[in-house]
Amino acid sequence: MTLFPRLPVCLLLLSVLTLAGCGVVTDFVKDHELSVPFLGPEFISPVKLRIGVIPFEDQALLGNSEAGPNMARLVAETYQENSNFLVVDTEEVRRYVESRGIKYPMTPEEASEIGRALNLNVVFEGAISHVGEHQQRTGWRKLVRWFTSKSQFVDGILLIRAYDPSDGSVITSRSSESNVRVGAAEAPGMDGAVDVFKPNQEEIEETLDEALDMIYYRSLDGLRALPFKAVVTNTEGDDLVTINFGDNVGMKRGLKFVLLSYPETITSDIGYVYNIPGAPIARLRVESVSERSSVLKVEEGMVGPGDVIQTWTRD
Repeated sequence: MTLFPRLPVCLLLLSVLTLAGCGVVTDFVKDHELSVPFLGPEFISPVKLRIGVIPFEDQALLGNSEAGPNMARLVAETYQENSNFLVVDTEEVRRYVESRGIKYPMTPEEASEIGRALNLNVVFEGAISHVGEHQQRTGWRKLVRWFTSKSQFVDGILLIRAYDPSDGSVITSRSSESNVRVGAAEAPGMDGAVDVFKPNQEEIEETLDEALDMIYYRSLDGLRALPFKAVVTNTEGDDLVTINFGDNVGMKRGLKFVLLSYPETITSDIGYVYNIPGAPIARLRVESVSERSSVLKVEEGMVGPGDVIQTWTRD
C-alpha cells in the first residue's frame, strides 16, 4: 500500500516543491512529457519540425562499422517519441550524405544542402566521443574506504549538434557524460595485479543510452525556440506560393507566415555565421493543405521561389 494517498494535500504540495530543487519533478516531466509552464517554454513552432540525423562519428573506436549509424538511429527514435518532431528515416539520410561524401563535422553549407535536399527543418550530427571505464568508492564506502571495495563504472560521452538548414546556423550544441555502475570492481590478486576491465556490448549500450537521455533533454532548449521554416518551391501568379509541407507536419489553414529581412550577420570565433533577422518584408497565410504541400496567399509584399518563409505569431 502506497504512503501518498494518506498524506494531506498541503503536505504533498510541499513535498513536490521541495523535490523540484533535486530534479525529481523535472525527471517526472521528462518521463511522461507533461507540459509544466514553469519548467520551460513551449515550442514556438505551431507544427511539427521535420528533422534528420546523419550517422554519428565513432571517435571512441568501438570497432564496429555500424556504431555511428546505429547511434544515429537511436537518436532519431528518441526524438520521434516527441510529438513536436517528425523524424526522417535515418537510412534515407545516410544514403544521401554518403552519396555526397558528407561526414562529421559538417559545414554550414553542407547542413543547408542536406536540409533543402531532404526537406528538413533541423539537421543533426554527433559523435560517440568516448567510451571507457573507471573505479571508485561511492556513498558510504567513502567513509570506510580501508574496509570496502570499489565499484566498477562504464563511462560514455556523446556530442550532438543541430543546424538550422535555412542558413546553416547552429541551433544547439551539447555534450553529455554518463557513468553507469556495473558491479564491484575486481580486487587485486596476490601479486597486486588486476585484470584489465573491458566493458561488454550490453554495458556500452547502457551507458550510451543514459548519455543520450541526458543530451536529448538538454538539446530541447534550443529546439523549442525554433520557428517553423519552409522554402518556397514555386509561385502561381502574383499572390500564391507553394511549400513542400502539409498534413505530414500538421499544417493548418489560416496559419500566418512571413518573409523576414536579414540586415546583419555575426560570425563566431569558430567561423559559424549567424543571420540576425529584421522586420517582415512579406506576409502570407495558408490557403489550402494537402498531404505533403501547402498553398499560401501572399497578403503583403513579394515572395519568390527559393525564399525561406517562417511561421509568425507576433501580430
